Amino acid sequence: MSATYTPCPDVRFFLALNITAIVYRPLTQFEVDLTITYSILFTIILIPNALLVGVICFKRSLWTHSSILVGSLCLANILFCFLYILPVKMMVIGNSEQTFTNIYCQLSHNVIQFAFVCCMNFHICSISLEKFIAITSPFWYNQISIYKSVMFASILLICWILPAFVAFLPLIIGWWRVCPYFCLMSEIKENRKISLQAWHIFWAFLMFLLPTIVTIIFYVRIFLVAKDHANRIRAENQSRSNSGSSPFGLKAVKTVAIVVGVYVLLQTPYNVYQVINVLDKTLSRRVRKLHIREWLFYLASWNSVASPIIYGFFNKNLRDGVMSLFWRCKTVRTRASSSSTLLS
Repeated sequence: MSATYTPCPDVRFFLALNITAIVYRPLTQFEVDLTITYSILFTIILIPNALLVGVICFKRSLWTHSSILVGSLCLANILFCFLYILPVKMMVIGNSEQTFTNIYCQLSHNVIQFAFVCCMNFHICSISLEKFIAITSPFWYNQISIYKSVMFASILLICWILPAFVAFLPLIIGWWRVCPYFCLMSEIKENRKISLQAWHIFWAFLMFLLPTIVTIIFYVRIFLVAKDHANRIRAENQSRSNSGSSPFGLKAVKTVAIVVGVYVLLQTPYNVYQVINVLDKTLSRRVRKLHIREWLFYLASWNSVASPIIYGFFNKNLRDGVMSLFWRCKTVRTRASSSSTLLS
């Protein structure tokens, strides 16, 4: 027995009835405000991410596992801008007579958003894993080994392929079907409510909760190992301070607090709201006019700005690479201005 799905509307039917507003409608004031705010965010995301990707690509000394993971995260942030923020939040794609536009509209809200947010969070989790390996197994980490390269290549593949596969999973197993002539995903009718709740809870778990727990565990372990290492060195040198705290310990606490704190602060509200929205439809209907979900996702999207700045700042090699690029640009500008002065 074949499964039954919710019906797929057809924009051609509405246009034949001269109901053109379903395709050619003016933007609401909220959509205009959202377009402006996302345009600002789009620019702010691109600048630090493109800068880090450029520095890593053109400076061979930065072709390390740590820098490549950060560069891959920045690339995910850039693609998130062009494949989701630009068409969905700035151009506000919707119902169209074009099949491709309708399909992309459906995939952007149900697949692309999940895939890229999950991909970026997996990268943040992988960076914490890389730092954990570097501090707990420094001799193995600093060796040139084919096994280490294979391991990091596998981590990168998991960060990109697993979120994409899971995002398309409802389409693969037949929960959803694409409607070619309307921006609305057709869903299987059997156990529709249970399937929707299970999917969104799983979505929040895989996209946010799992990477967050793993990241916090790794950074706490990094802090404990680093603190233990600092205490051993201090004991061997017999230079224990009277206050009982060391600058290294304070620096480690600050690093962990900033990396984990910013990530949790930006991501938690949206994912908590997503779970509440699925479990309690009454509450979601009450606050729908306030557009809480849109603004919470806008807040979560700022993680694409914070992550390159944080990881670029705390990675000495990346920080030096960016500074050297600025100094080089400044030198070129000074020489150009000097040459123009001499010619005049």
